[in-house]
Amino acid sequence: MTKERTQGYAFRVSTKETFELDLAAWKLVVEELQRRLKEDEDPAQLGEYRKAFKKLVPMSLRSYVAGYLLHQFTTQGRIRRKMATKTIFMSVGKNRRVFPRDLVQLLFAAGQVSKADVGDIKILDNYSFVEVDEKIAADVIARLDGIEYRGRHLTVNFAKKRGEDQGEAGRETAEPLP
Repeated sequence: MTKERTQGYAFRVSTKETFELDLAAWKLVVEELQRRLKEDEDPAQLGEYRKAFKKLVPMSLRSYVAGYLLHQFTTQGRIRRKMATKTIFMSVGKNRRVFPRDLVQLLFAAGQVSKADVGDIKILDNYSFVEVDEKIAADVIARLDGIEYRGRHLTVNFAKKRGEDQGEAGRETAEPLP
């Protein structure tokens, strides 16, 4: 580069630093993103984003833009939360056209819940499981249990692990605690 071109930059344009990508760690991140795409997101909304991306980003730059977005996403620490969580059961699911953003808004409306307090959300046909910070889980349950949401009264309580009664450990079930 000539001096005329580099005078406007406050930093060095060409650096010789080596960069090595940890492919094993990135593979886990990409797999988690793909799982979330399939299970959690609204396909119609994703289709609109896809159309906009194709329209706005030239074909030759799409993989670079995707890589940049992935880098930004992972450096902000949004892929895995390092907090102690409790899973709560909510008696509303896909049959009421509920998406993760709806449950997050419901939790925010309950008060004293921030985005950082909410972990993974799994929405099934008739009910959902939401991970929340264990410090606020009991308060969230107290605020939401019994309220009317989308035409029905919600049952909200701690999710029960299957192994607690049935001998099969490690999975949540729809059976609420007494």
